[in-house]
Amino acid sequence: MEQEDFSSLPKKKLKKLISETQDVLNQLKRELKLRKEGKQHDEIDHLEEYFEDASHNLSNLKKFIQNVISEVKSK
Repeated sequence: MEQEDFSSLPKKKLKKLISETQDVLNQLKRELKLRKEGKQHDEIDHLEEYFEDASHNLSNLKKFIQNVISEVKSK
């Protein structure tokens, strides 16, 4: 971003610009917060799917370990 020269602006105009800038910044922060909360809600909505996948993967791992143990015992 290009830096502007505000030295010629009256003090009242500078204060107004600061106030407007803070308002915009607050709006941007609110928007960012809403988006972050929305993403968290989406992740929570899919949490059950993640648990199902994890449970399936754990079940597969358990079967694999049982097969390995069976093969080791048979040798």
